[in-house]
Amino acid sequence: MPKFILLADSDHYSPCTQDMLTDMEFRTYWLDHFLSHFDLIARLAEETYGPQARSAAAAAKQALALELQQFRSKPERLGELNLEVLGRIRQDILQAHNIPDPFKAMKDRENTAMLGIYPHLIGELDQHARADTDLLLLLIEGVFAGNIFDLGASATAARFSSESPDFVKIRANLAHSRPWLVDDLNEFSDRLLRGHRHAKALFFLDNAGSDAILGVIPLVRWLAKRGTQVHLLANEEPALNDLTYSELCDLLPRLATVDPVLRDLLGAEMIIPGSSGGRTPLIDMRTISPHCNAVAAGADLLFLEGMGRGLESNFNARFTVDTVKLCMIKEPIIAQRHHGQVFDVVLRFDAAGSLDKHKR
Repeated sequence: MPKFILLADSDHYSPCTQDMLTDMEFRTYWLDHFLSHFDLIARLAEETYGPQARSAAAAAKQALALELQQFRSKPERLGELNLEVLGRIRQDILQAHNIPDPFKAMKDRENTAMLGIYPHLIGELDQHARADTDLLLLLIEGVFAGNIFDLGASATAARFSSESPDFVKIRANLAHSRPWLVDDLNEFSDRLLRGHRHAKALFFLDNAGSDAILGVIPLVRWLAKRGTQVHLLANEEPALNDLTYSELCDLLPRLATVDPVLRDLLGAEMIIPGSSGGRTPLIDMRTISPHCNAVAAGADLLFLEGMGRGLESNFNARFTVDTVKLCMIKEPIIAQRHHGQVFDVVLRFDAAGSLDKHKR
């Protein structure tokens, strides 16, 4: 798979912001997390595949424990060690034990639940009478609120595996919370509303449920209504509760049945689903799908949404186009490393060709 053509310096690109080969605290934290978090994966595997998955999940956890123990004694054994590497190993083990998507039943349930809320949210946004700057703020707060639905993170995994997030309450709690931990909204808003008229955007989205349906889709829909063609890019293969490309292709027509505007935008190819080629919650721009590079030609706006894609990986990556990285932080060590707290939110905007003002 090729490198992403929008990378500004592909020769010096490194996807992950923390190197576990040299950072023992970070390594120990995540090796412990991957092992303990697998208990949730095992429970959800049984929900998706039935009681017969119980023994397979137990065997998968044993295999993962062995891999993690080897990293404790010899972290350099693969030449690199970071969250992307651990995510690939976990998914390989799940595949090998015939439980490739243990979150499937839960994702389907959440998508259906959020589909019932979507028409009311869109009605609210379409009747919004305030200035475009206020509407953009509301849409961004919606992305943050939706992004709380993350079953890979310590602060949210156990809670939202059994109940849906209260999107309206979470979004309301974000109102008047600025400045955010990283807050480039004013700069982004000026560029978007009073500067360059973007022709084509690539949007790498994150989770199923409230994240995609109540957060990302309303923002993408608004961009498309303004004349920006948006390529909405999801993982090719399952990874935790991330939305996959096949699930995105199933979801968009369902949303279109209750949203004529979205239906028309899809019909006019102003919103186009695609596969990023990804198979982990992060994204390595050295191994992007050929489809991504094909649609990147002529793009002038890029979104990396979610803690994995825009903060744990690619936060320091520079691109040749206007770039937005946005997420809610749900992991204590990630909050600590960025000098913030759990549930802080991040909107980083880098104009094309700008210097790296947020490098950490």
